[in-house]
Amino acid sequence: MITVLCCRGIGESMGDGSMLANVTKHLDPRRFRVVEVPWSAQYGPVPAPLGSSFDTSLRTGRLMLLDYIRRDPNPVVIIGYSGGGALAGNVAAEIARGEHPALDVRGVGLISDPLRPMTRTDYTWGIAGKRWINADFPVWHLADPSDVITSCPEDSPLRTFADQSASFALADLRSWGWDLVDRIRRRRWQATIRDWHNAPEIWRAYTQALHGADGYLRRGDHTSYHLRRYPGSTRTYTEWLADRINEIREAS
Repeated sequence: MITVLCCRGIGESMGDGSMLANVTKHLDPRRFRVVEVPWSAQYGPVPAPLGSSFDTSLRTGRLMLLDYIRRDPNPVVIIGYSGGGALAGNVAAEIARGEHPALDVRGVGLISDPLRPMTRTDYTWGIAGKRWINADFPVWHLADPSDVITSCPEDSPLRTFADQSASFALADLRSWGWDLVDRIRRRRWQATIRDWHNAPEIWRAYTQALHGADGYLRRGDHTSYHLRRYPGSTRTYTEWLADRINEIREAS
């Protein structure tokens, strides 16, 4: 038996309504046990007005996910969507670096990871930056090219918004303010537009950013992984990931 640990997206409810349920419903129940990790999945006022910041959610979620892996009697596969993809990917990167040698992870599936690294086939990466997972176990990044959360252009102004909002919480504005000060002191900002004297490039970058934001808010580019086809396949993104997980064998 293999346990599949699921890290839901920001604001999603646990259960059949989550994006990851479109993956787990295709898994062989004779071989896989599905467990949802009840991390807060909050990004400041989303989904609750006085919710914790995304950075705080990731910190508490990291401890929770590591504990779930450690206590599980089975080898595990970790999957995450959106903000849950950031959480799952961050923990997977720690394990890949050998920081938790006792943990038995057989694979990691990340749908719309906001920290997806750049690949050789495009020049986009996660809106919040890049995070590499140099692992012995398989790592699957599922990234719709239209989804600005995981396929964000290098010079997109939306990267600045992601940097500014990561520590924002109405319930803790003081910590948000100190985070902004620290970012200024340590220059913890993603580079976006480099030549502010180049008006055509500025216009292009902002027009592209507006198109990406519209895709997130209205076209469903971030929420259609269970409907859109994985590139070069007849399967949807979520079905494709389920197929990869079903191929994992229990033996090391």
